[in-house]
Amino acid sequence: MTAQHLPGDRAFFEEWSSRQPGTRRSLERARAVGGELGTWDATPPVLVVVGSKGKGTTAVHAAATLSAAQTDDARRVRVGLVSSPGLRTNRERVRLDGLAVSAEEYEEMARGLIRARASVPAADSGYLSPTGAFTITGAAWAAARGADVLVLEEGLGGLSDEVSLFDPTVVAVTRVFYEHGDLLGPTLGDVARDLLGVVGPATRTIVTVAQDPEVTAIIEEAAARYGAEVVTLAGDPATSVPAGLAPLTRMNAALGETAARALVSVVGRLVDDDLAATALASVQVPGRMSRHTFDGIPVLVDGAISPEGVAAAVTEYLAWHGALDTVVASFPDTKDVAACFAELRGFDRVIPARADDYLRFTEAEALHGEVVDARTAITRGIEGARAGSGGCLLIGTQSYVGIALDVLDVETDRAFTPSPAD
Repeated sequence: MTAQHLPGDRAFFEEWSSRQPGTRRSLERARAVGGELGTWDATPPVLVVVGSKGKGTTAVHAAATLSAAQTDDARRVRVGLVSSPGLRTNRERVRLDGLAVSAEEYEEMARGLIRARASVPAADSGYLSPTGAFTITGAAWAAARGADVLVLEEGLGGLSDEVSLFDPTVVAVTRVFYEHGDLLGPTLGDVARDLLGVVGPATRTIVTVAQDPEVTAIIEEAAARYGAEVVTLAGDPATSVPAGLAPLTRMNAALGETAARALVSVVGRLVDDDLAATALASVQVPGRMSRHTFDGIPVLVDGAISPEGVAAAVTEYLAWHGALDTVVASFPDTKDVAACFAELRGFDRVIPARADDYLRFTEAEALHGEVVDARTAITRGIEGARAGSGGCLLIGTQSYVGIALDVLDVETDRAFTPSPAD
């Protein structure tokens, strides 16, 4: 869910919201509906991003780098990007050349999805998931409007996610943590195997950051199965990414750039280094350790929902602002609430927030005595920071991040600016 709701949202969420108890998402239904949409008709080369943290950053920087490549007729490559979730609205899940679809285009996509779903009998085995609906619809929409390449960010898992219905040329793997064990498997290895399940016969390169040894072994197994090359980034890799980014953000950005260059190489194109540097410098990734100033107050926003992710955000906030003063955090019962809040113990003021009506926040309430509405909590946090001449860290689920960006009135339509078309 996002901070702002649009009429077309219903088409993407309807099967999930009306699902029967015990049913699960159906990849076969996604494949069938995608067939009606034209998703599998002349699909352009695909770069898929999987992992536990930093996928959005990686995907956007990959798309920006690809926009600096040229086609055989010396035209700039057009890039379709489908990411998850949306920020302020669900329009931002689907972009062409960095720009989110317009409100009119979004409603057109929704109507097309409704027609496609009606053409395919509902499967008894499961429903079309929201992330799957956006993936297959967004890919079809971008390809129909001239996208030469597609960058797809997994929504939840790899083999169990709709991105596995594509056969990617390149797979980028961000840091893999243990998460979603109820859906992806009870161990880190199970999670990694599901994520690497997107690797297929067309995959020529897997680009990854340094991983846990167990995850590394699984990446190498997947590569060997299909004869793909593995490229591992470590330290401070050579990159066109701006130097001022936080270390973790910079690493994920470099991962995206490297994966994009691998795709360009496979398809026989060239990246203009000057144009790539310009496009990468224009990248905006709100809600991923993004820095803002609101009424003179420094505010960092991040969508971390695991102890490791929270710790990384705290480190970045401290390096940027220099003090652990005020944090407004939203961790529902579905997360490791106690461990996430434990990473915030150094802050002078911790305000728990409730961002989703359909989720429970009983653990946060038990720890802190009160959980307040997200908008109220954010306002309270910023006012407290102002009174203390400090800053504010806003951290939690993507739904919460969307509300935070809405309160801060952050621009989210443009993810990056490609060079002008020749």
